[in-house]
Amino acid sequence: MLELPFWLILLSWSFLPSTQTSLFTIESIPISLKDLLIIPIAGFYFLLQVKNKHPINTRLKHWHHYLPLFTVVLLIYAATSIQWSGMDKSNCMAMLYTLVLTGSACLLAYYLIAKIKFTSLHSFLWRLTIFVALVGLLYTAQSFFSLGWTTLNDSQGNDFGIQRVRGPLFGSTTGYFMLVPALGFAIDEILQNPSKRLLKLSIVFSLLLTIISLGSRSAFILLSVLLTCLVLFIKNRKYAVISLAIVLIVTTSTMLLFYSRAKTDRLQSLEDTSRQDTYLTSFQIIENRSELTNIFGSGYGSYWPWYIPDTQNPRETGQYFDLVWNPYGSLLYHPHSTFLLCIVELGLPGLIYFAFIWFILVKLLFENFRGARYPIFFCAIFTSGFSMFFDFFLFKATTVSTLWWMFLFGALCLNYGVSASQRQHKIISYQR
Repeated sequence: MLELPFWLILLSWSFLPSTQTSLFTIESIPISLKDLLIIPIAGFYFLLQVKNKHPINTRLKHWHHYLPLFTVVLLIYAATSIQWSGMDKSNCMAMLYTLVLTGSACLLAYYLIAKIKFTSLHSFLWRLTIFVALVGLLYTAQSFFSLGWTTLNDSQGNDFGIQRVRGPLFGSTTGYFMLVPALGFAIDEILQNPSKRLLKLSIVFSLLLTIISLGSRSAFILLSVLLTCLVLFIKNRKYAVISLAIVLIVTTSTMLLFYSRAKTDRLQSLEDTSRQDTYLTSFQIIENRSELTNIFGSGYGSYWPWYIPDTQNPRETGQYFDLVWNPYGSLLYHPHSTFLLCIVELGLPGLIYFAFIWFILVKLLFENFRGARYPIFFCAIFTSGFSMFFDFFLFKATTVSTLWWMFLFGALCLNYGVSASQRQHKIISYQR
C-alpha cells in the first residue's frame, strides 16, 4: 500500500498521452493535470515521513548526504532570483511553478525511498527496472512496426527513416537519463542472482534496445562512457569482463535489429550547431557581465523562460521553438543543459549545487574500489550524470527526472545501508 500512489502516477505518466491530457489555466499558467499530480503525491510521502520520525536502523544516519535539503535551498534561491530576472508576471508565475515541480520530483523520490524498508529496497528497484524496460519495449514496438500511436515528426522521419522511440513517459532526447541507471541495475541483477537469468537477460535486451532506438547521439556517448567505467572502476576483474561482454553483445544485436529499418545518418556526426551556439553565447554572457552578476546569477528564467512556450507550442503546431536572440548571440529556447542554467541564471549558488551533485556521483563511483555490492549500477548512475551537460534535466522533463532521482537515492541507500549493516554486525560481534 505504501508504494501504490507512486505506481498509479507512474502508470498515468507512461500511458496517458500529453496531448490528450487536460490543460487548464491558473493565473495565466498553462498546467497539465498529468504534471500537477506529482505535487500531492510528494506531499503524501512527506507527511508519512513527518508522522514517523524514527530513522531506520539499517541505514547510516546521513545516507542521503543532505541532497534533498540542498536541492530545496537551491530552489528557494532560484525562486528569489526571479525578482531580478526581468521576466513579465505571467512568465514569473510559470517559472515558479517549474520550481515546485522540480522540488516535488526530488522529494517524492527521496521520501519514498526513505520509507521503504531496507530489506525491500532491492526488490522495489528491480520492479521499477522491469516496469521501465516493459514501457520502453512497448514504445520501441510502436516505432519499429509503425503502429501509429504517436504522430510522426517529418524531421525525424527524414533523418532516421522511422520515428525515433518516444512516449508519454520519456522523449527521444531524454529517455537515456533514467534508462542507463535501469540498465546498470539489471546487469548487476543478472550477475548476482543466478535465478531466472533468461528473464533478466531479456530485461537488459529491452533496455538496450530502447536506448539504441532513441536515435540519440547523447545516448551513444553515455553507453561509451559506461563501457569505459566498467573497464576502469570495477574492482572484480571477472565481474567487469562479464558485464562488458554482456553490454557489447546485446548492444550489437539490438543495433543490428533496429537499424535494419532505421537510418544511421544522424548518428554519423556529433555536430549540433544550435547547441554549440547556445554554449558559445552562454560563455559570452558570463564573460561580458559584471562579477556581481556572475556571483548571484542573472535570475532564474532571465534568458530561458521556457515553460509557457514548451507547454503551449507543441500542442498547437506539433513543433518546438528553436532559437531566441539576445545581444550576445543566439540561444535555444531552453538551455539544453542543466550546467548552463546553473552557471548563467543561478550564478555561484547554482555552480556549487551542480558540483555537489557531481561530488556525490564521483563518491558513489569510487565505492567500487571498496568492493561495492552494486558496481555496475553505481557506474551507470555516474554515467547518467553526464547527461546534465548536454540536455536539460532536473528542472525540466519531470517524469524522467523523478525516476532518475529514484535510482540515485536508491543507490545511495543501498550503499550506505549495507555499510550500516556491516558496522552493526561488527559491533555485535565485538560485544559477543
